[in-house]
Amino acid sequence: MKIIDIEVYIVGYRKTYNDEWETSGKTYGNLIDAQAAMNGLSKETKQQLKLFKFGRAVPVE
Repeated sequence: MKIIDIEVYIVGYRKTYNDEWETSGKTYGNLIDAQAAMNGLSKETKQQLKLFKFGRAVPVE
């Protein structure tokens, strides 16, 4: 059995440092798409933005 590594990127936002991070629930399959989405949001809003990366190992049969 082969194992592949899948990385998922999520853009998070919050209004102040005391708030918890929230996300829209949308995931991105590569870093370039996630950064482009984050750059687009940074022009529209003054909220703090952060890029989160999650990784999973998925078996391939």
